[in-house]
Formats: sequence, structure tokens, C-alpha cells
Amino acid sequence: MPFPLLTQPYSIAGSYLALGYLDERRVSEHVVLRSVQGDSLATTLLTIKPAAPSAERAAFTPEGGVAIPTADGRINARFTSTRRLEVAGDVGYSLDLRSSGAYDAVVSPAPGMWEVLRYSASVHLQIRVLAGVAELWADFDGARHTAACLNAAPGTVLEVRSVQDSPLAAPDAPPLMDFADWLALAPPAAERFAPTRELAAYVTWSAMVAPSGLVRRPSMFMSKNWMTNVWSWDHCFNALALAGSPELAWGQFMTAFDHQGPAGNLQDSFNDATATYCFTKPPVHGWTLAALWDKGVVTDARLAEVYGPLSAWTNWWLTERTAPGRTLPHYLHGNDSGWDNSTVFIGGKPVESPDLAALLVIQLEVLARIAGELGRESTWAERAEDLLRSLLATWDGTRFVAHDVSGKPIEHRSLLEFVTLVLGHRLPDEIRNTLIGRLATQGHLTEHGLATEPPDSPLYVPDGYWRGPIWAPSTYLILDSLRACGASALAKQIAESFCSLVAGAGMAENFDALTGAGLRDRAYTWTASVFLLLASWLSQ
Repeated sequence: MPFPLLTQPYSIAGSYLALGYLDERRVSEHVVLRSVQGDSLATTLLTIKPAAPSAERAAFTPEGGVAIPTADGRINARFTSTRRLEVAGDVGYSLDLRSSGAYDAVVSPAPGMWEVLRYSASVHLQIRVLAGVAELWADFDGARHTAACLNAAPGTVLEVRSVQDSPLAAPDAPPLMDFADWLALAPPAAERFAPTRELAAYVTWSAMVAPSGLVRRPSMFMSKNWMTNVWSWDHCFNALALAGSPELAWGQFMTAFDHQGPAGNLQDSFNDATATYCFTKPPVHGWTLAALWDKGVVTDARLAEVYGPLSAWTNWWLTERTAPGRTLPHYLHGNDSGWDNSTVFIGGKPVESPDLAALLVIQLEVLARIAGELGRESTWAERAEDLLRSLLATWDGTRFVAHDVSGKPIEHRSLLEFVTLVLGHRLPDEIRNTLIGRLATQGHLTEHGLATEPPDSPLYVPDGYWRGPIWAPSTYLILDSLRACGASALAKQIAESFCSLVAGAGMAENFDALTGAGLRDRAYTWTASVFLLLASWLSQ
């Protein structure tokens, strides 16, 4: 089925190029070709302009490419490889070759061929006429082209190729996998969710990039709109949805560990050109690894590969992020938790958030399990028990209390506290049942799913990022935990709400908790992955 180009960029697995209406975070009147390489915020390379535009927006299919309607015909654009785009029109059209900085230039080494040098974007394009006629109009100021436009007559076919000469550049190749094969590997779903399953599979497939620069293995970006990075917890949810292809799932899980810091910390995010370490992300990796193990992704060789990195990551939290005299680890900032502006962090101090301890208990237990499989002695199990005791000591009869590093309790109503349900039956019955009861009755549960801040909270904001909207990772973490706690009926109710929400609003970054409207980036991979996982569960 055709997908709307207005919200879903057209790309293919392995490519760093994308077509869409997003022009550096603005919606363009025309279809633009963007690069998602480097810290580029999706740099616009050129704009496809029909000679006689139509008000109708373009749509596309993964196999057939983009169909751009015009007033008197159509222009087609499709990727023939990860670095090649073919543009053909039965009507006249032009390629507006944007210039935005010094040294940007367009030169012609031969008739019917142009080299587009975008120094400002670190991109080199080559354009060739495959059929028909095209002529260049350009304005050159003696140092650079301040404007350039390639005008194509009706019937002209142009090939646009991204030239990349760096030694680790991704090759000019077919997609990593055909979309039909990718769709076949995606988790199954009930017939009522079949169209949404196809869209979710496309969003994840098209967001894959090939190895290049700092990207050492095939990896899934959050999006090819503007969230053109791998963040060090989103990759875990995407890995779970890739379990139908164990090699891809394992690569997606390990990709963040390729840039692990010498102290054991993981970066906040990375792309092919940069990795950022000011913040980090929460340790959901042990929880993820256990799930991948249950799904048959983990082999003995993979256990040996991950044991050292996962050990270092865990020790970093328990040493570098545990304050002197304290027994629980802390987040320095909301960004470290992944819940950037959650009300847990409204005081602006390091926070001993109970979710962090709960996730590390799971991670310590997973390390103990790996050590046993590898025949290695360890103290992981004992350390897990110690940390669990310290966490249980923060229970006040109704909730696990977050503290700042001075020991002062923090008042909040964020959904983040319920991530502690990940501990399942490790929690005493009274605590577990109290948490489940509060989750169901204290305002987080809306018609569409779990609001990250209750709508009746004075700090609730409809488009408040982690202060209200519904998010995929929080939904999946808590639903998976509810199932582990035996609260399957509540989990199924929330899963139905979330899947119906996505079916109506698409693969948005997050959603208005009351209206169900999609917010922010509209082609987000962890939303797609979580939908696939939950829709599959509902189909069983």
C-alpha cells in the first residue's frame, strides 16, 4: 500500500539518503533529497520541482518509489541502490541544487554529467543524464555557485549518485535486505493490524544504515527525519523486534557497545561521524539481553562477546554513579534516564531514581547467569541481592521513593516509578500488588495508554515530552513487567489501547495522552518496534 511522503521519508535499508517533504525541520512545498550522514540534522541536498506543480502531495511504496503528482503528469523517483536515486518525468521538472556555504560548486566534466560539490554539507553528488535532455542554469560569483538549477525536459531520466571516498564509507550496494523479506521476518499481527504492521516494518527497514565511519555494523537510526542517531537505549527495543533475524538483532543490540568509554560508560548517542558522551542512557541492556536469550538470539559465542562490555557498563553505574556514603546509584540528569524532562528531575539535582536500581538488579542477575554459562566465578548474584535490599528500604508503604544524593525525598507523579515493576516476583507480594493497583487507578491510564505524567497533574503538558505524552519504550517496559507480575489482563488492555493508538496516528515519536494525536518526529523506529512486539503478543 502507498505511504504518505509527508510523514514517512522514503529511503531503503542501508542508505544515508532520504526523500521527503522535510527540509531541515521545515515542511517544504516540494519533495527534497536529504543526507542523514554526520551530525547533519538531515541536510537538504536538492529539491525536485515540477514545471507545473500540483497541490496534491506525493506518496510512495517501498518497492516502486515516490510518485510526485503534477498539474499535467507525474514524476517518479526511486532508489536503485543505497547511493543512487533515479528521477524520471513524463513532464518537465528541475533539480534545485541548493548552495549554502563557501566552496559549494557545480561543475561539468563531460556533457550530460555534473559534479555537485557541497562542501558545507561534506557531500559530493554526481548527476548524469540517462535519457532525454537537461541543462544547467547557475549563478557563479567567482568562488562558488550561489545558485544552481538543473532543468530537465519532459521524458528525461536523471541519475543522482552520492560519491563517498572516505575509507570506511558504506558501499554503493543493493539494500541490506529487500523490504518483502524484511516484512516476512517481522513479528506477526492480527488481520485488523495488518496495514499498521506493514507501515511499522517499513519504518524500521528504511531506517537501517550500512557500516560507515563510526557505524561499525548495520544499525537502525531512530528516524531518517531528524532523529538521525542511535541512542544507547532505543537500540534495545529495536533489537527485540528484529529477533526474527538473530544476526541483525544481535548487531542492533551490540552496536552501542562499539563506542563504550574506557570506564565502561555508554555514549548518549552516535552516528557515522560523531559520538556524544555528556549524557548516557539507562541500563536496560541486561533486561533486553534476557529477552533476546529467551527468543533464541543469544549463542555461547555471543555470551562470551557481551560479558566483558556488560560487566564494565554495570560496574560503571555502581561505582562512578553511586555517591560516597550512598548505596543506590543516581542519574545526574533526566537525559541519563532517557526520560529527559520527567518531573522526577524537576529539582535539578542528581537523583537516586528507583527505576535505575531496579534495572541494575536485573542486569546483575543476567551477568550472574552469563558467568554460570561460561563457567566463571563471580559475585554478581550477591551484589544483586544487596542492591535489591537497598531499593526495598526506600519503600514507604505506597511507593518507592526517589531521593536526591543528600537523601532528601523527591515528590513527583511521573510514570517512571512504575518501571520498578520490572523486578516482577522479586518484589514482595504487597509491594507488587500496591504498585499495580496504583498504576491502574492514579491517573496514568488513559483511553490511549499510559501517560508519562497524569493529565490531572499540575505539571502535565499535552506536548510536554516526558511530562504527559504516551511513549513506546515506557509502555513496553511496563507492559512486559505487568506480564511478569501476572497482571496479564491489565497488560492486554494497555497493549490494545497502544496498538489502536498507533494504528490511528502512525509511528510518531510520542502521542498526546488525551487526544491520541501523534507528536514530534512521525517516523520513529522504537514506536514501530514496540507496536510490532505488542501486536504480535495480542495475536497469540
